[in-house]
Parts: sequence; structure tokens; C-alpha cells
Amino acid sequence: MNSFPVSMKHAAAALLVLGGAALLPQAQAAGTAASTSIQNRATISYSVGGNAQTPIESSPTGNSTPGTNNGASTAFVVDNRVDLTVTEVAGAATVVNPGQLNAVATYLVTNTGNAPQAYQLTPTNITGGTLFGNTDNSDVGNLRVFVDANANGTYEPATDTATSITTLAADIGVRVFIVADVPVTATNAQFANVRLTAATAVNNTPATLLVQSTGADNPATVEIVFADGAGAGGDAVRNGRFAADDQYAVQSAALSVLKASTVISDTFNGTTNPKAIPGATVEYAVTVTNTGVVAASGLSIADPLPANTTFVQNGYSSGTRDVQLTVGSTNTFCIAEAGGTDTNADGCVRTAGGVLQVGAPALGAVAVGAANAVTLRFRVTIN
Repeated sequence: MNSFPVSMKHAAAALLVLGGAALLPQAQAAGTAASTSIQNRATISYSVGGNAQTPIESSPTGNSTPGTNNGASTAFVVDNRVDLTVTEVAGAATVVNPGQLNAVATYLVTNTGNAPQAYQLTPTNITGGTLFGNTDNSDVGNLRVFVDANANGTYEPATDTATSITTLAADIGVRVFIVADVPVTATNAQFANVRLTAATAVNNTPATLLVQSTGADNPATVEIVFADGAGAGGDAVRNGRFAADDQYAVQSAALSVLKASTVISDTFNGTTNPKAIPGATVEYAVTVTNTGVVAASGLSIADPLPANTTFVQNGYSSGTRDVQLTVGSTNTFCIAEAGGTDTNADGCVRTAGGVLQVGAPALGAVAVGAANAVTLRFRVTIN
């Protein structure tokens, strides 16, 4: 009697009767897990001269011996469908300030294949390109990449130290952080685009990239098949990699400083059209305006008293008021002690070298907008 071996690599529709135990497919992104053995056998039932004969089971090598268990199951292992995605998490640019260290851009690397995989991670600066409506026009420095070790979505330097993904189960994602330093020279409305590329590696061996299988399929071997789509920046389909972009958007204060002088009075004209003659009182006004998009904090002003002048103490009415600070329509005052010691801790002092210094708490911040401009006034007499 002839035997009828049947190939089982793809579908089992040609079998008359299925026997044996086939594993059920699991609910994963890419279907049945790689390395799963799928096996079954066909049973041929027939009659001769109207008499039922003993059924014959199939075998991968052919079987003609009737009877149960005289055949053998045809089996193959499910191949490794390599697929992944990398996505930017926030959906918007990461806002940073000039000089900011360890600025974080967050991504999600997801294994959409059917086997656990390792991944190499590479961060890069991008030249040009538009993201979130903003065109890249600067770079960040000291790019590093770290894996979220405890899955809390927050970069923690002491905890998140891994720079590659050692193993990631199928249908599971993990957050990855690009960490960078923003140059102190960065200015408002500069944008730095960065890219994270994840490359699939041998599970538990991230230093070794996977290589796609070639040649005819071997049913006993787990073949490697790249199935990934195209990522950012020209990332090609089916290359075992995926790339996604994020952006650092610099928001900064933009300060302008205007200094003016006005003659308040002189010894001959009083306050009527006074002139800058010896003995005259002159008022300096230093105005700081912020035209940026964020407040400037920790502001301090240092103004050397000019030669041939003498600082006027109690230059403003109502007691010991040496310096006037104006924000909008509100005036405050402070005392600028001589000698460099701010005895009342109001933020105003004159150094031994004759420099007027004004800082916190008298002056601490300049908010955005013209109404928040700060004007510092003090007076001197001409020697």
C-alpha cells in the first residue's frame, strides 16, 4: 500500500482526520510564541470489498502499517517573528531651560513580535526636521540612554542605570529615557530634535544583534524573520530596528536692561530745570524687562557708583530709604548699608569698593510682560 506523507509547515486543511495534541495559539501581538512545536497526524480510513480496514496513520517519512500509534506526528517549530515599535510618550516637546542638566525625553519600546528579545538602544541628535510644528535648529549635549528599571515612568539616576534592554517579553513595552544636557548658551525658541533607535538583539545578549534567516525553511529550527515597519528618519521596513523622534524646546527669559539718569535738583535752580553741576542730585533708574516666555529668577543687580559722585542715603521720603524698587505701580524700598554687610538682610548693600548690590529679597525675579518690569532707582550727588 502506498503511504501519503503530508507537509505540515503551513496549513492542516489537507488532513482528513486530525489526531494528537496541538498547542493552542496564545493571545499575543504576533500570534503563537516562537519555538512552539506544532504537531499532528492524519488518519486514513477506508474499505476493501465493502469491508472496513484498519485505519492507517500518517508519518513524516511515510507509513503503511495499519493500527493506532504506528504512525508519527508531523511537527514544526514556530519561527521568530521579529517586530517592534518605538514611540514618543509625551505627545509634545519636552520644555527645557538654558543650562539644564539631565533633561529627559521619554519613549516606549514595545516588543510586538512573538519571542522575548533584547534591544540595543542608541540616542542621536537630529539635524533639521520638523516635529510638533517646530523645526530643529540646535543640539543638546551629553546624550545618554537609560531603561526604566522599576516601570514608574520617571527617570531616577540611581535606579535607572541599564543602557540596553536585556530581555523583553512578547507584547510587552518598557519606557526608555534619553537624558541630555542643554547648553547654557541656548536661547528662547530653540528646538533640539533627538532620535531613539532600538535594534533587536539576541535575547539576554544585547551585545549581539539578531540576523535574519536566509534560505529554505527548516521545520526543526527557529528561523528569524524581520517583520518591523518603518520608523523615523528613513528607518527601513524589515531591518530589525525602529526609530522615533522627540524634541527639546528651550524656553528662557529674555532680559533687557535700560539705565537712565535724571537731574533731580541743583543748588541754584532747585527742582526747576536743574542742571548737572557740582552739588546737584542725580537719580539713576535701572529698568529690567523680560520679553521671554518664562520668569527670570534669582535676579541681582550690581551697579558701581560712578567716580566724582557720592551716594545719597535716605534719598527717598519717609525714613531711611536708600533704594526704590518699582514693579508696575507698586514701590518698595531698601537700605543700602555701606561696608558690604547687609545687616538687615533686605537684599541691598554697598560694598567697600563702592558697588551698589541689590538682590533677594528686595529683588528676586522678573516675570514675563511689560507690567512686570522692575525699575531700581537710587541717587547720587555730583562732587
